[in-house]
Amino acid sequence: MQECVELSPFQEEKLLYYFKFLEPDGNNVLNATSRSRLMEKIFGFTGWAPQDRRAIQCLEVHDAFFEILFKKAEEKGGEHGTASLADWYAIWSHMLPGVKGMSGFPIWLQLMPKVLFEMIDRDYDDKICKEELAYFYHKLIASDKSPETLEKWTTEAFNQMTDNGKYRLDFDSFEQIFANFLIGRTPHGPGKYIFGCFNHESSIPFTLIERPADSDQ
Repeated sequence: MQECVELSPFQEEKLLYYFKFLEPDGNNVLNATSRSRLMEKIFGFTGWAPQDRRAIQCLEVHDAFFEILFKKAEEKGGEHGTASLADWYAIWSHMLPGVKGMSGFPIWLQLMPKVLFEMIDRDYDDKICKEELAYFYHKLIASDKSPETLEKWTTEAFNQMTDNGKYRLDFDSFEQIFANFLIGRTPHGPGKYIFGCFNHESSIPFTLIERPADSDQ
């Protein structure tokens, strides 16, 4: 029997934000319409042409993601071609046990941080700046919030994600943060900020793993 873990309340809260990101219509069910609407929003946000490599990869990764979600939900007794919020939580409770980092997830999920990173990195300079993160929040995460709230949230998130500017928010760092989003059971760490979960404060700062200095050749 496949191992299962009970999600912590905070994990459920974080995953609810991700679910809402994937389900733009707000009806608490993922289906083919959700997938189409999500792609419309993403391509409208990024401006990617259909033949763009990034657009193709984004579509392929999300197609695989949705199809596997639907399959797993149906295996658990769900309706064909859909995944409810309860299905969503059940799927993650079976995927998370024993996972320590992104390499422990299926390949279709390992590709998701790269897709998200390329969406946010609008000038394609291999790092996310504060302005790019703010634009992502404004257009895809919290479009109903005031500019003042978005500025406050973005500053808080960017400071946490970069250890107050100590690190660049490049892909390696973003991948760690995405893993923290999926795996972390408590509010500690910056992963909660990816999809706009700003309701918890951590008393223990999260520090990115510092890379070893390059050795002299």
